[in-house]
Amino acid sequence: MSRRSATAGLLLVLAGLVCTLAVPGRRGRSALTPEEAAFAALVAGFDETAGAEATGLAPEERQRLLERLRSLGPRALARFLEQTVGKTSPEHPRLVALECLEGCATGSEVCALVRLATPGEGTPSSRLRAALRSALLWTLERDARAFGALVAAWRGSGTELRAELLAAVGERGDPAGLELLAWVASFEGEEFHRALADACLRIAARAQGPEARRHLEALCVLLDSQDGVCVQTISIALARARVETAIPAWIELLGSDSRGTRARALRSLQELTGLDLGSTGARWLAWHEAECAWLEEQAPRVLSELESDDDARVLAALRALSRHRLQRDELAEAVGKLLAHATPAVRLCACSALQNLGSPRALAALAGALADEDEAVAHCAWSALRQLTGLDLPLDEDLWRQQVAGS
Repeated sequence: MSRRSATAGLLLVLAGLVCTLAVPGRRGRSALTPEEAAFAALVAGFDETAGAEATGLAPEERQRLLERLRSLGPRALARFLEQTVGKTSPEHPRLVALECLEGCATGSEVCALVRLATPGEGTPSSRLRAALRSALLWTLERDARAFGALVAAWRGSGTELRAELLAAVGERGDPAGLELLAWVASFEGEEFHRALADACLRIAARAQGPEARRHLEALCVLLDSQDGVCVQTISIALARARVETAIPAWIELLGSDSRGTRARALRSLQELTGLDLGSTGARWLAWHEAECAWLEEQAPRVLSELESDDDARVLAALRALSRHRLQRDELAEAVGKLLAHATPAVRLCACSALQNLGSPRALAALAGALADEDEAVAHCAWSALRQLTGLDLPLDEDLWRQQVAGS
């Protein structure tokens, strides 16, 4: 492009922006504000073939213009950009606007990002969708509060952009994104089921705590999906996150017409419980009913025995607890406290019980038990850690503590 053509193009863009800017007080003045001029220059330098970042502007000049706009602050910049691009702007001013706001947006601007990516007519192009996803990812990384704005952004977005919200949540991998996934699973149709399952799979391994568990339990509704790929994917995710609420659905899926669904349901049951009761739903159902009955009728009494002054009663309670496979995380937390018991035999039995329970919640406590003054207890804790993690590290407390800290 010649310099004369470039200059003519810049003038045309500037003229168009002057005519279309919906900035309050626009009427009665012809001069552009510094912000309007900066945005117009960025748009004029936009390379429609390569995208917003490949422009006719020198990199330092382009960065200066971006910083000039971002100096407004995210809220004022979002308002300025929405007023500037209006509802009928072509694609490239929207791409430039998304890039500008991407660099400073907070949770308060999530909905504005979606509106900037929404053209007045037609559907968003692949470049607009990609620009929105990039802007969302940076915003979610910058401001954790942005996750709380995703449901409102979903409600205000068109169908074409909703996939980008789910993709950004999955790519970010933060359990805070489960709030959006649970909401969509509860209120939207089956067309989003596979994307929800994919996003959940990328988050599940990090999902801990009661709020994350509540959202994951809401996602169990996807086990009833007509999409077999969705059912198998969400089964992997829920098993990875140890969501026991899914067990009845998996037992029912053992009778599915789909071989893949049956196989995945069986594997999820085995992974979550550590048991192998075969592929017959009746055996799994009988086990599940018996476990639920034990938890309701006997578990409170057995757990109370852990606080007994009689070591024999404590040991009997530990052996009883180690035989069960529901609520293993909660049981392991109770058992883990006995690693500080005064009696070595109790500490030794607690290590064995934690190994049998197989809960990752016990890893930190077992790592601490490697320093136990009783050599048998330390070795039993070491054995439990190796089985639970699959790692073959030496009996070194500091090494194991570092390893399990990221688990």
